[in-house]
Amino acid sequence: MLARFRDIAELPATDFCVIGAGPAGIALSLALAASGHSVLLIESGEETPDASTSELTQAQIRNTQTHAPAEIAACRAFGGTSWWWGGRCVPFDKIDFEDRSYAAGTQWPISYDEIRIWHPKVAEFFGCGSGEFEKDPGIWSGLGEVSARGLERWTPTPNLNRTFIERVRQSDSITLLLGATLTDIELAADKTRIRTLTLADRGKTKKLDVQACVLACGGLETTRIMLVANRKYPTLFQHSKSVLGRFYMGHISGKIADVVLDNPASIAELDFFKENDHFARRRFTLQEDTLKKEELINIAFWIDNPPFYNASHGNGILSAVWLMLAIPFIGRRLVSEGVRISHVGPAPFQITLHLKNIYRSPITVARTAVQLLRDRYLSSPRKPGFLVRNRGGRYALHYHAEQLPMKSSSVSLSEKRDSLGVPRLVVDFKYSERDAQSVVRAHEVLDRSLREAKIGHLEFRAPREHLVSSVLAQASDGFHQLGTTRMSLDPSAGIVDQNCRVHGLENLFLVSGSVFPSSGQANPTFLVVALALRLAGHLASTTARLATRSSLTAT
Repeated sequence: MLARFRDIAELPATDFCVIGAGPAGIALSLALAASGHSVLLIESGEETPDASTSELTQAQIRNTQTHAPAEIAACRAFGGTSWWWGGRCVPFDKIDFEDRSYAAGTQWPISYDEIRIWHPKVAEFFGCGSGEFEKDPGIWSGLGEVSARGLERWTPTPNLNRTFIERVRQSDSITLLLGATLTDIELAADKTRIRTLTLADRGKTKKLDVQACVLACGGLETTRIMLVANRKYPTLFQHSKSVLGRFYMGHISGKIADVVLDNPASIAELDFFKENDHFARRRFTLQEDTLKKEELINIAFWIDNPPFYNASHGNGILSAVWLMLAIPFIGRRLVSEGVRISHVGPAPFQITLHLKNIYRSPITVARTAVQLLRDRYLSSPRKPGFLVRNRGGRYALHYHAEQLPMKSSSVSLSEKRDSLGVPRLVVDFKYSERDAQSVVRAHEVLDRSLREAKIGHLEFRAPREHLVSSVLAQASDGFHQLGTTRMSLDPSAGIVDQNCRVHGLENLFLVSGSVFPSSGQANPTFLVVALALRLAGHLASTTARLATRSSLTAT
């Protein structure tokens, strides 16, 4: 059932209230419904994104070099940030859940096996295979300190709106309420549970009585709601005031080296390949014992094209793609705004040089561009990217690495408010030199392994003494919003327990990247959905059918 906040006066009785219809909220609601429970799924946006709800997401970013604008890193609509997501599915690694004395503050209160059992269900949810993310390394088996077994898989339909909107609309167990923004939480008199939620749009405000609530609003918005609640109830997080909003993490990624393959034909093993009804790609990671021995934080590498915006690549195809992305009304139709900006690069633009690259082989460029567009937008499944191969076997090497939690990297409430009266966030997102040093040393391990195996080598783009500063110059995120309501058994060290329940509250749960104590090498979407399904299983097995009577009253 689908309803709109502006049209309704009251709602049906439901067992659970879920705030946020992104990947986590959709997966959680469907799983709860499948276990026999009824769900009220509340989404601030409508069926598709619009500018008015984007305004609610804006935040004050203190360092715009390291953090993307909040309004392009999150999306208020059914499907949430999957509207901007590329579809890469990667699970966290076993080492991410282990105690690493050299990576303080990254310990999870749950084990890898407790998450691993949910991989098949998550893969089924995304339609990206069996849940197995390893492949025989083949010619890459002799890399020693490096593993080439790991895969990233890509969902054929990244935008979950297209996959699930009709299923949710037609569900007898899920009521989807669109256009309702959570603006306030009211606790019961004993302050051990939530009693009511305040929902609003620009035309009205109403209160909703609830028995159990799950916030699945994305990392920053979930944290904002908790900060607002803490301002209203100063004793709510009295044991963890120094934790809420702190330890904001994402990932550190970029390119500081090229890989040169001894056998250029071996690139075929590192390119996208189709497996059943989805695409996958091989990645390089460091062996677990190597990470521990070298005291390195987790990292993954994959082969990539040189930066589109740097016309010195001399490739007409890459220049043609850059030109399409550089024209905003075209580029925004091809990729999300965050991806478009990263590929367009900084001004001043080298338009003349790009045109010269295209002019050298216009027929080849046109033919290849048509094929790329066909593979990316007209084929099923759509190819998630492309790699322009060359006879020299030289390719850019992209890294995607863990970021260590740091207390000074944080979000807090501003004195400025959005159009519904909710305080905006102030984002102070920081990287440390240690993050960058680990990235550089991991490259050196990969280079050594490739050379010893006589497979290839790395050529760095800057002298060794400048590599750390090069990593920090490229460091930017804001799309992976992790760590600000971290998970911990100890209430003084975290905001939620091992079952995502807020410490001190019986009926409030958080499921977003904000509960991650570590960021790992993987993007967070796969693990967020695994936590959502795990939470659904926990609620279904420990909670009897609740007699929630959700009633709305005007204020």
